[in-house]
Amino acid sequence: MKKGKWLPAFLIALAVLLAGCKENNSKESASTNKSENEAPIIEAEKFVPTVYDSTITVNVEEKTLTGTLKVKSTNNTGKTQDKIYFHVYPNQFREDVDLLGGFWRQIIDGNSEPGSIEVTEVKVNEEKGSFNINDTILEIPLDNWKKGSAIDLDLMFTIKVPKNNGRFSYDDNAIWLGNWIPIQAVYDEVGWVTDPYLSMGDPFYSQVGKYTVKVTVPGTYQIASTGKEVEAIKEQDGSLSYSTTIENVRDFAMVIMDESYQKLSNQVGETTVNTWYLASDSQEAVKQNHEAGIKALSYFGEVYGSYPYPEYDIVRTGMFTAMEFPGLIYLPKNILDSNETEIGSVVHETAHQWWYGMVGNDEVKDPWLDEALATYTTTRFMLEKFPELGAASMEMRKLMTEGTEMDEKKGIFIGSPVDKFTSIGSYSQLVYQKGALMLENLEKKIGKEKMDQLLQTYFKEYQYDVATSSDFISVFSEELGPEAKEYFESWLTGKEPEFKQ
Repeated sequence: MKKGKWLPAFLIALAVLLAGCKENNSKESASTNKSENEAPIIEAEKFVPTVYDSTITVNVEEKTLTGTLKVKSTNNTGKTQDKIYFHVYPNQFREDVDLLGGFWRQIIDGNSEPGSIEVTEVKVNEEKGSFNINDTILEIPLDNWKKGSAIDLDLMFTIKVPKNNGRFSYDDNAIWLGNWIPIQAVYDEVGWVTDPYLSMGDPFYSQVGKYTVKVTVPGTYQIASTGKEVEAIKEQDGSLSYSTTIENVRDFAMVIMDESYQKLSNQVGETTVNTWYLASDSQEAVKQNHEAGIKALSYFGEVYGSYPYPEYDIVRTGMFTAMEFPGLIYLPKNILDSNETEIGSVVHETAHQWWYGMVGNDEVKDPWLDEALATYTTTRFMLEKFPELGAASMEMRKLMTEGTEMDEKKGIFIGSPVDKFTSIGSYSQLVYQKGALMLENLEKKIGKEKMDQLLQTYFKEYQYDVATSSDFISVFSEELGPEAKEYFESWLTGKEPEFKQ
């Protein structure tokens, strides 16, 4: 392998910002906007995933999507409800939203254009219903939705895709749709969780569902998505209709690509791995990232738990950094169009298929739980498969965790929620790097075999579920004793003890 950059692209961007991104994002607040119903779940019910069935027509010239979303939702809250909530994240980019503060400045530039979702009609059990949209939250009133019972909802909508440097945008060759489809809010021990769409981190929290998506595009376009598409049907007007169904995923992402996109494909067990790229990209970079994705998917499956989905897509987009979604990740164009190969990003986002994807968490409240784990397991992979890059990763970790005491004196720690962080620099240093250091230091004390065993247990217990920091700590404490609880709670709140049994 040609010697290249070791550090994932998103961390390169973050490292550059360390010195200059300490502004206080005072306009942001992640204070969870709960409904008035604050009562805890009073009876444990068997969780029934929400079923989403969407039919979409894409106008690639206008960059619009028109369609319907049929939702079958079971009341898993343990009590009667009079409302249900959905996240409609495209509304964060509507024209009247101020996106000049926080980390939005890295996403919005002089060429950006607004976008939004317009819900035109809602039906509840086939009857026309009322609804209200407040920023990125859709509220639908219900009549006596009893626990354990199911309702059928129909949403008719139009989406205007914005143009920016983020996860939901387009360029000359593709439209990439991340966090675009209306998704049911989580109801947990404090009620409906309706957090705003913050600029920092990945401010999402979702439960697994079943998605069926049918999308119609012009005849020269191709699709990559969270699911595995069946062969396209050619319509009378020459357009193509793709469809897919996939279960046990937390969201559904999709990239619509023109004919200039090509792909490499290989099989990893029962999973097809596709890397989508442009002919103008560096063939060496494409090959190296494709092979790294294959090796990482295989490695994580063997070490932590098998990958259950039929397809895994690695897609070149115009987003400024890499990004993870269930069954699909973005790689930014600067990785694939450069002859200086960088594979850290594809490995990190592949690790997220386990930590965030299959084992979920509240990424607003507990961002370390997926990011520190993804960073730690990425380095583990690198040390074993690409030792030189792994060693460089460890050295960079030392540099990037220097100076964290300045933030910790302000009450900002590894275990802080997203809204506590005042810059992307401190977020990267603490959540990604110091969080990974916490896990690496524990591994040195208990050994790789024990560490792998505990992460296997964690994966097995919380696959397709949502885990909290307490859940993670409990898995380790049950095996290692109360010292593990003290160790993690100390690190998560700014102390750095060695693990002692």
